[in-house]
Amino acid sequence: MSRRSIARFGGGYGLSVIVGGVLSVAVIPVVIIVAGTTAWATIAVAQAVAGFGYVLVAAGWGVTGPTDVASRTPERRGQFYMDSLATRGWLFLLVLVPAAVIAILLTGHDAALAAVTVASGLLAGLSGGWFFVGEGSPIRFLLIETLPRNVGTVLGALALILTQNPLWYVVLQGVAALASTVLTSTNVLRRYPGWVSDLSFVRGMRRLKEHASAISMSATSTIYVNLPIVIVQVFLPQATAVYALAERMMRLALYSTRPLVQVSQGYVPHPDIAEQTVRGRRVFVITTMLSVAGGLLYAAFGPLAGDLLSGSALGLPFSVSIPMGTALAAILLSQVTGFTLLNSFGLTRSLAISTIAGAIVGAAFLIPGAILFDLPGLAWALAASEVAVLIVQLFMLRPHLFSGPQVTRSQRG
Repeated sequence: MSRRSIARFGGGYGLSVIVGGVLSVAVIPVVIIVAGTTAWATIAVAQAVAGFGYVLVAAGWGVTGPTDVASRTPERRGQFYMDSLATRGWLFLLVLVPAAVIAILLTGHDAALAAVTVASGLLAGLSGGWFFVGEGSPIRFLLIETLPRNVGTVLGALALILTQNPLWYVVLQGVAALASTVLTSTNVLRRYPGWVSDLSFVRGMRRLKEHASAISMSATSTIYVNLPIVIVQVFLPQATAVYALAERMMRLALYSTRPLVQVSQGYVPHPDIAEQTVRGRRVFVITTMLSVAGGLLYAAFGPLAGDLLSGSALGLPFSVSIPMGTALAAILLSQVTGFTLLNSFGLTRSLAISTIAGAIVGAAFLIPGAILFDLPGLAWALAASEVAVLIVQLFMLRPHLFSGPQVTRSQRG
């Protein structure tokens, strides 16, 4: 990938991130102040449940899809997308009702808000944005995938302000997610003709075998990413709104680095293993510096940002922002060492192992941490699980990245 291509990719995806990030930050105080902290907590818990279901609906296409699209000839891309859409459509129907019921039981009130929030979140699993990443179309990603969702967010926030009813906020987000999927599918299938619609449930489920590793990796990762807020809701319900704010801030920080991950996935892989190692080292150094900076900023300024975003309705203490900042730094680095570097060196299985290690640490310490040390204990348990993921990934990369070919002067240039 040339420097011009990198700039084009980074610019297109970067603009998508900037627009989405600004809107995401802007709606946080709207939801908390207008809808109230209770509705905010309900939406957050329901979104966490939707996060579990999203993994099942997306079925790994968001992880391996870009690479699969890039490796296929144009004649095969339309059928590949159509098959994925059919399979994910069936999965959406299978997951929707159980996920909605779980969300309603966890929140204990406002069943409609919880159920519609789950439905909106699951619709994201039908997204075809990964296809645009694979074919190298950042502008289409911005205009067809990102823009409709952002319009839905704006309209939802305006409807919330006018009606004081948070249900309209999540309804319009769901409508926008569906519109984005329709627009993406129409665009892709029109440009890559020759496909045949196969809506068979049995064949749709058979296709999942090819994505077993990606699904298990994403599912395991989602468990310890979304499980904390569920644990907070069960054991520390009075702290759900605060943790939801802290988590949302962390997710926004991760979202802001998405272009780095997307660009690195196209930059690092190379037929020459020596050149690939050089590129991998460059990406690793850059990402390490950004990760440390991001973690420190969150730890130091998280309480101030939380106060501003919540209109002083919620207080985020340093005892929570410091471990959350530690978790953020680990995730920022591991998303590149995992999705980019491990995949580039053919270590996809190691990626699954690292997520399992994180899930084990999370399962062992999240609940005891919450019970014994309240919200800070849970936050430190989350940080420990993310650090465990990173340690395993670095150990697996050691012989490939840190003991590989040395960087020469010509390679630096």
